Amino acid sequence: MKKSVEKEDEGFGTDNNWDGAAVPPPPFARWVSGMAGDRFEAIRADDAPPIESVDELRRHYDRINSARLEVASRHYPVETEALVINGIPAQLVRRPSAPPDKILICLHGGAFMWGNGAGALIEAVPVAAVADMAVLAVEYRLAPEHPYPCAVLDVLTVIDDLRSKNPALKLGIYGCSAGAVLTAQVVSRMIQRGDRLPEGIAMLHAAGVDLGGDSLEMAALLNGTADAAAVQRLHDLPYFAGTDPKDAFVFPGEHPAVLARFPPALLVSGTRDFAASSVTVMHRRLRAAGREAELTMFDGMWHAHHVDVDLPESREVFALLAAFFQKRLC
Repeated sequence: MKKSVEKEDEGFGTDNNWDGAAVPPPPFARWVSGMAGDRFEAIRADDAPPIESVDELRRHYDRINSARLEVASRHYPVETEALVINGIPAQLVRRPSAPPDKILICLHGGAFMWGNGAGALIEAVPVAAVADMAVLAVEYRLAPEHPYPCAVLDVLTVIDDLRSKNPALKLGIYGCSAGAVLTAQVVSRMIQRGDRLPEGIAMLHAAGVDLGGDSLEMAALLNGTADAAAVQRLHDLPYFAGTDPKDAFVFPGEHPAVLARFPPALLVSGTRDFAASSVTVMHRRLRAAGREAELTMFDGMWHAHHVDVDLPESREVFALLAAFFQKRLC
């Protein structure tokens, strides 16, 4: 039984295996790097035993992300400092040359259930190095022990602390997968509170709307797996237990009046990402609301492909993030 590409790379589903026989995916176009093609095939060929508990799930992804972090540390030398900010663990990642008046908040992926530790650092280290900005990777509380809005409140606590110490601080927020959804939720809360908003945000491989559309339906075919139903909709995740999907604080992308107040946004996805439809819809809605929004789609790339930091396509993502935040936080 083949493991889903999305599942290994920070997908939303909790069942580690797909049901049924694998199907051959379509070939990559010539512009997809050979490294990406090899990585894609390695993931498809990697069988894994079923995961029976949340603790096993966290250990599984921590092993994967720890190996990725070793690669990132070789390619992107940075300094890392463990912090606790009003009870919230975080990792401050930066080069010595990073300016003191700018900071990026990194919100990791992992279905709101895993990703602390190495998972948070793997998404912060390359960006801190390429952008030459301090990146604070927030290790927000995880579901199912801590459902919505715990993660949102943790991020707001960190932001409030940073700004209380430096009111002039220029701030950006970015997140991948669950972290992208969390980014939108945090911005929605900041709007409601009347806060000064981030100078810019980036949402990668998810956004402030639920999963759906053609990308969700076609993910199995494009990734050579058998059962698209194994990828859950966001609102089915433990983190969202008891919430109303119509709530503007849960899915801000469903509310034009909220989007009309969003800061400039960068959105990134790939054509084999089950979340691609939600990302493109979020981009269209931001533009329709009169907001500044950029979208980059990577042909052939799967969910959260950039956590494999040595791929050429991953380096392109880091360059996009660096250019976007350097412009917005100038």
